[in-house]
Amino acid sequence: MIGVPDMRGEGLSEGESERCGGPLKKLALRRLVWAMADVSIKAAARTMHLEGVSSVVVVEGDKPIGILTDSDLREVIAEGADVGMSVGEYLKAKPGRVSGLVAVEISEGIHEALSKMLEHRIKHTVVTEGGKVRGVVTIGDLAYRLGPFHLYYVIRLRRARSLGEVREIITEFKDEIIRNALIDHKRGGMIGSTALFESVSHVMDASLMALANIKGRLPSNAVYAASGSWGRKEQFVLTDRDTLVVYDDGSGAKVSELRPWVEGLEDCMDEVGFAPCQHGYTARKLLFGREELTSLIERWGNDPQRFAVELSIIADSRAVLGDEGILEGVKRVLTKKLHKNRLFVTQSLMYRPPFSHLGIPKSFDFKSKVAAPLEYSVRGLAVTNGITVAPTSERIDQLGKAKVISQELRRELLQSHEIIMGLKITSQLLTQGTVEASALTPLEVGMVKQAMKSVKLFQHHIERTFV
Repeated sequence: MIGVPDMRGEGLSEGESERCGGPLKKLALRRLVWAMADVSIKAAARTMHLEGVSSVVVVEGDKPIGILTDSDLREVIAEGADVGMSVGEYLKAKPGRVSGLVAVEISEGIHEALSKMLEHRIKHTVVTEGGKVRGVVTIGDLAYRLGPFHLYYVIRLRRARSLGEVREIITEFKDEIIRNALIDHKRGGMIGSTALFESVSHVMDASLMALANIKGRLPSNAVYAASGSWGRKEQFVLTDRDTLVVYDDGSGAKVSELRPWVEGLEDCMDEVGFAPCQHGYTARKLLFGREELTSLIERWGNDPQRFAVELSIIADSRAVLGDEGILEGVKRVLTKKLHKNRLFVTQSLMYRPPFSHLGIPKSFDFKSKVAAPLEYSVRGLAVTNGITVAPTSERIDQLGKAKVISQELRRELLQSHEIIMGLKITSQLLTQGTVEASALTPLEVGMVKQAMKSVKLFQHHIERTFV
């Protein structure tokens, strides 16, 4: 007899989960695939194939006696063993078999599970509660949970099958990333931003892909892109989203057929906790045919100061779903239209650091006084010099490689960007966007001053050279 009982309804309460080791509980509580000891190897292998699992728990009477794994099946085939043999008989006769079933109690946590698996050189172990089997964890399960923390959420999102699952995963991710950032902040010093923003971007992209899989794949000949801070990979607490869709109207694709799908996906993002841009810059509004958008860019480019927002949205866009070649083609049209355009560069300098030789103000808005002076200036110079990538750090790097800026300035700007993004995390954690100078340590004040000095020098360089 073979079975796949649904174990998900037997979860611990929230308080018990914290006490017993939540992560292991979540890894273990999948459908448990099991086989009675008298079932043939062939029948067990067929079940593993149909259920898409790499092992089955072998049960004799009402007690588990071992695990049959895909490694065992390879051994059976390689040695020409009888696939009609019962799994119980095979496990008992297996050379080098571990004496007794290796199991971990759900209260012991993932580190105990890992230590037992390493000790016995096994890739699967049974998770029990009070002697009853609750599930199985694999070395792969533990690897992604103990590795870079965001991968745990990315893989769960790839397995999600409902909006409820996606919403739960995103909520957990938000809580964990804020909790980790607060811990880092309490340890002192500015929080490192590069890896953190990359992690957030990876999870956000995976969330959109999960929703698209639930909703149904993006129609062909179209691209779904993120823009704004998401497109630049500079979002921390998932504040809002900027999105756009471009489809190949030259191939016969029709907006009337695409719009219901786009609006449905945008509804899904609303439902799982991705708030739309408060100014309405989402794919509900920004849905273009490629030829239509190309014509618009030609018109916008004739008055780049008036249409700076529209041009910047395209410049900051990054493909997440679909044919990224469509978006890359559009962005090349943009950079060609704005090549060496002084008006667009001038517009990018509208925000200036508020710092002077007297120091920094007692209180200042982070976005307009710290982030924008660097991000906007870099974007303006990058776009007018043929650079199509969206992340600010990549734009700085490519400006240096293209010798638009010196290597020394490139290094200073990359360092300044890291400092500014670290301050962004701190400001969003503690002050909702307003920075109080008194809340910064002397070291942080010094770092911010140096970063803003580099930004001011960069803006002066742009004015002298390109405006």
